[in-house]
Amino acid sequence: MDCVFCAIEAGRLPAHRIYEDEHFIVLLDIFPLRPAHVLVVSRQHAPYLSDLDPAARAALLPLTERLARALRRAGYGARGINLLVNDGPESNQHVPHLHLHLIPRRRGDLVALLWRALTRFLPLARARLERRFLAEAEQLRAALAQEP
Repeated sequence: MDCVFCAIEAGRLPAHRIYEDEHFIVLLDIFPLRPAHVLVVSRQHAPYLSDLDPAARAALLPLTERLARALRRAGYGARGINLLVNDGPESNQHVPHLHLHLIPRRRGDLVALLWRALTRFLPLARARLERRFLAEAEQLRAALAQEP
């Protein structure tokens, strides 16, 4: 069976997609650490950054910068966004498929962030989270549409 990101890319699993291009799919993290926690997922199954096609590697940072601007335009991470790539299983990579996290931050959110990191895989308040996903996805798509 494919990995979860390959299944999303092929349309076999649902996801809150924000953006797509020839190299990447951008979606909301199903277990977000903060509101509007976004993933940039490679269309190519590449477990490590070094496995990614050179053209996709070259496109990754410009797309990430564009997404960061859109997040800020939508009101997320105005003063900070963590960019995170877990490159390999020993780095806490849960899905062996290249993906970059954009985690909007705000002053004083460290305790909430740590709590969410510890509890993110528990099925707490999934219905409320799903409603939040729908609103965030629409808001981020609108902000991204304003980006060049």
